[in-house]
Amino acid sequence: MKGIFNIYIIVLIAVSMLSCNSKKETSSPETASKFYTDSIFSSQLAENRKHNVYLPTGFNRETKYPIIYATDGSNTIENSFYKLLLDSLIDNQIMKPVILIASHSNSKIADSTSSATGDGKKVYLQYRNFEYVNRQPTRPEDSLLVNRFRNHIIYFKDELISHVENEFNQKIDKTDRYFYGVSNGAGFGLSLLHAYPDKIGTYICLSTFGGNIQNNLWKSNVAYPDLYLQYGSDEPWFLKEEADFLKSTYAELNLHAEIKEFNDGHDYNKWQEAFTETIITLFKI
Repeated sequence: MKGIFNIYIIVLIAVSMLSCNSKKETSSPETASKFYTDSIFSSQLAENRKHNVYLPTGFNRETKYPIIYATDGSNTIENSFYKLLLDSLIDNQIMKPVILIASHSNSKIADSTSSATGDGKKVYLQYRNFEYVNRQPTRPEDSLLVNRFRNHIIYFKDELISHVENEFNQKIDKTDRYFYGVSNGAGFGLSLLHAYPDKIGTYICLSTFGGNIQNNLWKSNVAYPDLYLQYGSDEPWFLKEEADFLKSTYAELNLHAEIKEFNDGHDYNKWQEAFTETIITLFKI
C-alpha cells in the first residue's frame, strides 16, 4: 500500500505540472492524446446522448486497447481530471495506454416525481436518478419514466459500447472492458454486473448507492466480473453492510473482489484517489 501511495503522490505532482504547463505541446497534433465530447442517437432512449472520449498519446486504430466505460461524463474538457491523470500515468509509463469513455447522464428534472424529505419538502429528481436506479415508478403521470432504467441499461451495454468499439476499430471482449462509477453511477454498475455478467470483465465501484445488491440472486454457476469496490468510513451504514455482503458472496463463489473502506465520506477527492490507485494496479506496466 505504501508503494501505491508513493506512486499516487508522484502522479499528483505530475498532474499539477501538466496543469501549470498546459500550453506546452509535447506531442505533434497527429500523436497527441485527445479528450473531447461526442454523441450518438439512442433508439432505446429516443434521444441524443453525449459521451466523453479519451484517446491516449499515439492512438492507433490497428492496436487493441483496454476500454474504461464510465458513468457521469462531464462538460469540462480543458484541464479535465481524466485527461490530466491518464496523460501523466501513460506518458510516464506508469500504466498501459487505455481508451476511456464517460457516458453523460440526463440532468433534466423529472417533474412528475413526488419524492419528499422528512419535512415534506419536495425532491426534484433528475432523469439520471431513474437511469441509474431501478425505482420502478408505476403512476400514470410517470409514464415517461417507467422503462427508463431498463432502456438506459440497454443503451449503455449495447448501443454505446458497440458504437465506440466500431468507431475505433476495437475488436475486444469482456476481458478488455472495464466499468467505473461512483454513487448512483456505481449502483448502476452493480446492476449491470449482476444482470449482464458477460459484457464487462472488471468493475470499479465507489461509494455505491443502489444496485439492489442484497436482494439479487447470486448464482453459483455464474462467473461474475472482477470487482474493485470502496466506501467511506463516514458514509451511511448500509454501504458497509452491502460491501460486507459482496465480500462474503464473492468469497463463497470463489471470485475475485477487492473491497475496502477509505477514511472519509461521499467525496469526489477520495473517489479520484481511489480511481487512481485502482487503475495503477490494473494497468501497471
